[in-house]
Amino acid sequence: MHFVVSIHHFVNLGIIILNFYLAYCDILPTPRNKWVSAKRYVESDLVFLIYTGAGFYQNRATSIRDTWLSRVTHKYFFSATPYSPLPVTVIEGAGENYLSNMPKLYKGMQIAYREHNQTAKFYYVAGCDTFINIPHIIKRLEKFDYKKPLIIGGYPFGHQCYKNKNITLPGITYPSGGAGFFLSAGMMERMYPKIEPFFRDDWPIEQKPYSDGKKFCCLFFFSI
Repeated sequence: MHFVVSIHHFVNLGIIILNFYLAYCDILPTPRNKWVSAKRYVESDLVFLIYTGAGFYQNRATSIRDTWLSRVTHKYFFSATPYSPLPVTVIEGAGENYLSNMPKLYKGMQIAYREHNQTAKFYYVAGCDTFINIPHIIKRLEKFDYKKPLIIGGYPFGHQCYKNKNITLPGITYPSGGAGFFLSAGMMERMYPKIEPFFRDDWPIEQKPYSDGKKFCCLFFFSI
C-alpha cells in the first residue's frame, strides 16, 4: 500500500510540474504558430558572450554549440584553455574554477566590445548551461532602444560593493545573470572605459563567484 501511494504521489507531482511548464510554454510564440518575425532587430545585431570552463567543453559547451548557438553569427566562448572543437577565446591566466568566471567575463566583455562596437546593438552574457530561443529573444527586444544604457533580464539579487579594494560601499540589488542578460550598445559604450580600472584598482580579491554582481557594482560605482 505504501508503495502504491508513493507512485500516485509522484504521478500527481509530475502532472503539476508538467502543467506549470505547459502554462509557460503556451505564452511563448514559436515559428510554427502563426509566427510574425521581429522587425526592429535581426540576429546579427546581437553578440553572444558565453563563459565556460574546460570541464564543460565536452558536455554543456558542446551542447549549446550544436543547438541554438549554431544559428548565431557573433559568438564567443571565453575560457582559459584552448579546445579546437570549440571557438574558444582564451583568457590568459583566468583559471578554470568557479571563481574564474569573473576575469573571463570582464576580459571577454572588453574583447567583444572592441570587435563589435561599430555594429552590435546588444550583447548577451550567459553561462554555458543556458538555452536561448533566438527568434523569440530578438522579438522580445523590439521595444528597447539599443542606444540607451540598458540592462535587460535577470532576477533580483544582492551584493556588497567596494572601492579601493577594502572600503565597503552600500550593497546593491541587481538583476542576477543565472539565465543570462542583455547589455545594450549604449550601456557597453559607457562601461567599456571603466571595466579595467575598476577591477584593477577597486575590486578586492574575494572568494565569491558572483561575476554579475561585481559588474553591476562597477555600474553603481561610476553612476552609469
